[in-house]
Amino acid sequence: MPWAALAIMAAGVAALGGALVLEHFFAVLPCILCYYERVPYGLAILWGVLALACRKNDKAVQIFFWLAALGFLANAGLSFFHSGVELQWWPGTDECAVNPAVFTDPAAAREALLATPVVRCDEISFTFLGFSLANWNVPLGLGLALFSALAALRPRWKCLQQDASCGCTCCKKS
Repeated sequence: MPWAALAIMAAGVAALGGALVLEHFFAVLPCILCYYERVPYGLAILWGVLALACRKNDKAVQIFFWLAALGFLANAGLSFFHSGVELQWWPGTDECAVNPAVFTDPAAAREALLATPVVRCDEISFTFLGFSLANWNVPLGLGLALFSALAALRPRWKCLQQDASCGCTCCKKS
């Protein structure tokens, strides 16, 4: 179990670290959907830390692994949506577009345009091997969701392979 929690935390740190390196050292600016896609990785780090802290409580550890699995699954769905926006399959959210209300006052519009870098959700700013980061995030999120779910199910599998006298907390019989 500690290895699974550490692996989930490492995936979160690697994903967030990679995003921050691309943003700050290679000027690959994120759109609003990119920011949303970072949230499950941050939560995965938290769930991993909590799973390690509660490693004596099998049920709590399972809950944290299930939360990580759900977060990664949501991330895969959001990344699929973002990929569709990039490919113009469907429109993005309201936050993906420029707010037209800013342009009612020319001075406010000028200040807003000068202060904010324009990063559109429907434009691919970086590709690796022909795929955008949102494209890569779909299988990564699905894989991490599967890994987290299997980590959550591991104690149950252990109990099924052993008899009732194994001594674990999940299959004790009175």
